[in-house]
Amino acid sequence: MKSTLKYSLIFVLAALIGCQELEREDFNQIYPENFFQNEDDVKNASTAMYRLFHIYSYGGGGLYSHGRFGVNIFTEVSTDIMACRWGDGGTWAAFNEHTWTAENTKGVSDSYYRYNWLSKGEQIIKNIKESPVTDDIKNRYIAQIEGLQGWLAYVLFDLYGGIPIADPEVLENFEEEIYLPRKTNAEMVSYIEGKLNSAAQYLPVSYPSSDWGRITKGAAKTLLLKLYMHEKDWAKAEEVAREIMKPEYGYELLSDYKAVFAVETEINNETILAIPCNVSDFANGWAAHALLPDYPYAIAGAAKWGGYQMEWDFYNTYEANDKRLETIIGEYEAGGVVYNQENHGDRLNLGAIPLKYGVDPSHIGDKAGNDVPVFRYADIILSLAEAINNINNGPTAEAYSLINMVRNRAGLDNLQAGLSKDAFNDALLLERGHEFYCEGHRRTDLIRHGKYVEYAKLKPNNGAAEHKVLYPIPNSAITESKGAVVQNPGY
Repeated sequence: MKSTLKYSLIFVLAALIGCQELEREDFNQIYPENFFQNEDDVKNASTAMYRLFHIYSYGGGGLYSHGRFGVNIFTEVSTDIMACRWGDGGTWAAFNEHTWTAENTKGVSDSYYRYNWLSKGEQIIKNIKESPVTDDIKNRYIAQIEGLQGWLAYVLFDLYGGIPIADPEVLENFEEEIYLPRKTNAEMVSYIEGKLNSAAQYLPVSYPSSDWGRITKGAAKTLLLKLYMHEKDWAKAEEVAREIMKPEYGYELLSDYKAVFAVETEINNETILAIPCNVSDFANGWAAHALLPDYPYAIAGAAKWGGYQMEWDFYNTYEANDKRLETIIGEYEAGGVVYNQENHGDRLNLGAIPLKYGVDPSHIGDKAGNDVPVFRYADIILSLAEAINNINNGPTAEAYSLINMVRNRAGLDNLQAGLSKDAFNDALLLERGHEFYCEGHRRTDLIRHGKYVEYAKLKPNNGAAEHKVLYPIPNSAITESKGAVVQNPGY
């Protein structure tokens, strides 16, 4: 039985380790000097870092929230895959049409300040190193913190470019007023790479189901792969992808695409890293955001807000016999009326319903227990195919076999042979869109393939521009830094 990561004492602990000069109050006498005394303490401290990434956390929306500030949501709405029916003061339109500005960021800059969690991670590491537990315990839990730091830094790097990162020496002098500039691109790559390589030395390849959701060696390696793909370092991408595909990691494609997102099979050998969810606290809210109010859903009383839709133009790029369409609702009947692309009424006006996740029998209101996959083995397979294609200036037989593994699982025939390098990359980009829709990868994929701005310019009322491959830094951050932090070009 899966047990979602628990967060007892997290905010108290995070505050203590991150703000040592605050006047102390008695919170069950939990202080850095008396808390890090045994493995349970150290484990709880590492667990504190996971909260940032989870669904209903961090003031109502963790990094992977299903609300508008989830990095897997607003980035996806900025692409050709996803749109939202809610007006919301123009926020959703700004995401979709690229009309955000530095003065009116419309939410795209809200995640920037989360870089402070990197410093919290350093404080946790410091306290673990000074604790009386064994070196083995220290190494295992410090590895988790470093893996999470690498994960967070990669996400922010992808969104904003360089961010301020306080070195341990700076954190030692926390009483001094120091204004840190943003790291350069090379410095960010070095930081992320260093954290993930260090973490991978001590992380296990798997955990017992009670600790499902903790970062593994495979997850750290996958983040390295994402970094190398981001930088188009195809040789390193190929090397790390082949490492992850070794038998000792134990990853494989499930035979059924839907099983990856079903609550009954959410712990599986395809999911490399997931956000654990349950209906009691950290819940999956996807169905509530996507289902239309009159859609005949299997769970009575399920919340149905009818916001997220897959744009029809993208929906129409699927082959008719693609099994992944079984998770996307392009037609339904309600009140004796059939709603679809031709007769959408005021329901399917923007596109189909990307349901993605299977029915959870314990679903209550807007809360379901389906875990949210962050990285999957299918990504490793398609990334290796892309790296091979770019290294060899065209697809090899192996590259074809890799993309066909994913296509065949979806019930599709092999990809047409004899494609050029560019044509194969185009096929890969489309395959990735079909495979990973609404998982938060599309923006990064489009940018890597040089299509993000091009596709955005096809939309009406668009404000697309080349500099918008990065989001703006909040003006407040620039002001607070006394000019040490510089805005991204173009804003």
